Amino acid sequence: MPRTLSRAPPFRVAMRTIRYPALLAFLLPAPALADTLPLTRGYYVETGTPCRGAPNVALRDYQGDGIGSSKAGQCHARILARIGQRYTLRQSCVQYGGPRQYRAAERLKIRVDSRTSYTDLRAGAHYRWCRTTNL
Repeated sequence: MPRTLSRAPPFRVAMRTIRYPALLAFLLPAPALADTLPLTRGYYVETGTPCRGAPNVALRDYQGDGIGSSKAGQCHARILARIGQRYTLRQSCVQYGGPRQYRAAERLKIRVDSRTSYTDLRAGAHYRWCRTTNL
């Protein structure tokens, strides 16, 4: 007599189909839930520059996902390496100021000095957080 393969009941197939994507959702990181760097969101100015009336060239914008400037926005950063409070980031930003906007990638080396200040290690510039009402 030929042997027939038993088939799993339909509800088991459905559970197997649902279970694995749900498990993956818990295992995969959720970048939208956490900031890229341990910095306060908002505007940063170079040390020595007053917050009120700061020129665009001295301003940086951190909204939790990347560090923008007057010539680059909508930045999305990914941490490539971290040693202590030093971070190497790969950041992709929309570049402004030309005849057309385009997205470009760059590497940043940042040292987070506190929740409200950081140093751009490549440029050697130190930035501090400013209240939006002070700009």
